[in-house]
Amino acid sequence: MRRIILLAVSVLLAPPGTAAAQHAHGGFIMAGQGGGGTDLVNARLGVNMGYTLEVGERTGPYLGGRTVLGIHWLRADQEGFRQRYGGTVEGGGGTLYDTGADLEAGYGMGVVRAYGFVGIHYYQQFHAPATVGSGPDEVQVLRCKRETIGEAYGAGVQLRLTDEGAIVGEWYRGGGDDGVMRLSGTRFGLRWTL
Repeated sequence: MRRIILLAVSVLLAPPGTAAAQHAHGGFIMAGQGGGGTDLVNARLGVNMGYTLEVGERTGPYLGGRTVLGIHWLRADQEGFRQRYGGTVEGGGGTLYDTGADLEAGYGMGVVRAYGFVGIHYYQQFHAPATVGSGPDEVQVLRCKRETIGEAYGAGVQLRLTDEGAIVGEWYRGGGDDGVMRLSGTRFGLRWTL
């Protein structure tokens, strides 16, 4: 939380010349398998998209912000269910929704731009019911919902293909509080300006 506040203060105290710099509005869409998980579920696929605002030139330092909306599909961890309940499992997957806002700071070198981000996100995780069978007996593991507000952070690299578009790769981390699964991994996609 302290990092979020410090970054926000640095944006507010930026030199007056920064305000006159170029403003770029745009968006992004990224996908990746993701990492993290719990003893009963693992990340299968995640898709994130959002709106971006950047202040700065193509070369040199820049500041920006973005909104994020993500959906992460989860699958049941067969080995985890076997260890906990002692049988085979049907169902038990889930979905994790992620929405929030990030602050970005980076440095551009023409075609390549490196950046870091930190933000605050709302996470909501749903688990589908799972049926665990061991011989003639079956155990029904009930559906559950967990939610939390927590930090997200990471770093990325953009490779600009045109004046308006870039390929982007990011490492990210978020979640992990109040029983919500920790998300951590890489994602790749496109980023553009309007």
